[in-house]
Amino acid sequence: MLLFLVIGCNTLPVGEDGLGRVPGADSLTFIPDSSAGLARYAVLGAADTMLLGRDDGYVSRVLINFELPDSALDSITRVQLILYPTDSTRMEFVCYPCTVGWDAGAATWRVADSSTHWLNPGGDFDSTTTVCRDTLLNDSLVIEIDPGLMPELVRESFGMILLPLDSGFAGISSGFSLANSPRIRIYRGEDEENISTINAIEDTHIVDTLGVNAGPGEQRVGSGFAFRTWLYFNLDSIPSEATIARAELRFIPVIEHRRDDTLRLGIRRLLEPFDRYRRNPVFADAPSGRLEYIIASESVPTATIDIDLLIQYWTAHPDSNFGLLIVAEPEWADFFRMRLPGSGANAPQLNVLYALPPTGRFW
Repeated sequence: MLLFLVIGCNTLPVGEDGLGRVPGADSLTFIPDSSAGLARYAVLGAADTMLLGRDDGYVSRVLINFELPDSALDSITRVQLILYPTDSTRMEFVCYPCTVGWDAGAATWRVADSSTHWLNPGGDFDSTTTVCRDTLLNDSLVIEIDPGLMPELVRESFGMILLPLDSGFAGISSGFSLANSPRIRIYRGEDEENISTINAIEDTHIVDTLGVNAGPGEQRVGSGFAFRTWLYFNLDSIPSEATIARAELRFIPVIEHRRDDTLRLGIRRLLEPFDRYRRNPVFADAPSGRLEYIIASESVPTATIDIDLLIQYWTAHPDSNFGLLIVAEPEWADFFRMRLPGSGANAPQLNVLYALPPTGRFW
C-alpha cells in the first residue's frame, strides 16, 4: 500500500529551446501489502555455547554424545564427566542416558534427526538411570560418574541429556571450542596416571517455547526457537528504469526476551511465492541486509536495515518479488524475541529514494 509520494525535481529556466528536466530524487514510503508471522523449531547444533535452563518463555536441554568403545569398560576405577560453563550462572541439573539415536545437525525439540521424531518431545531418555546430578558454578565442572553405569552408556544408550532444575539459563561450551569441549575422563587400574580422555563427538541444545502465541497474526523475530516475519511490498509504483539510491526498512519492535544488548537481524529474499501454511519457506542463502540492533538504554531505538540492492533487484525483476523474511542472524544465537507492531507509527515501513535517468537533448 502506498502511503504518500513526494516528488522533488529540479528544473532549469525554460528558454526558446525548451530544455528538459534535470534528473531529481523521488521518494516513496510503503507499508506492507501483506504480512505474516512464522515460527519453527530451529537446529542449534552449530552453536558454540549450549544453553541449559528454563523460564516462563523457554526451556532448553543439552544433548552430548561420546564415542565410547568397549575397551572403555576394562579395569575402570573412576569416570568423570567434564563440562565448561561459559558464565557464572548457577544451574542445578540432572543427566540421563538417551534412549534414541540423534543427530546434532538435525535435532530439535520435536525430532531426533531428519527422519525420526522423539517419542516424547524434548528427547527420549531413561529416567530410571541417573548418570549424575550436579550444579554448574565454576569455569570447569568435574562430575564423578558411577563406573557401574558405563556398560549402559557404552552399549545401550545414545549419549546423554541434561535437564535443568533451576530457573534462568547457563551456558556450556560446545565441541566448537576444542579446548573446552565436553569430555569424559576414564581412570583404569591402580595407576592414577593411566587415564583416557574422550571428547564429545557431537552436542547440541534443543529448545521449546512456552506460552508464546505463534500464530500467523503475531509478527515476531527471534533466535533459539526461530521466529520469522514475512513482509510483502508492492513496488509497482517504482519505475523499472529507476536507480535506487537508498532503501531502508524501519520499525520499532517490542523486546519480549533477550540475553544480550546486541540483537542480530537479517533480511532474506524469498525464492518462491509465500504460502502461510508452509512452515519453512525457501529463501536465498545470502542475506539481503543485516543489522546489529543495539539496545543501549531502556528506550528501544528504531531498527533501520539497508536493503537498497534488494529493492534495485526487484525493480529490475518485478516477477521475482515474493517478499522478504526478517530473521535472527543466525537463528542459533543466544535467545531473543521481539514483536513487530502490525500497525501504527512503529510498524514496519519501507522508505525508498530513487533517481530517474536524465532526460533532454543535453543528457
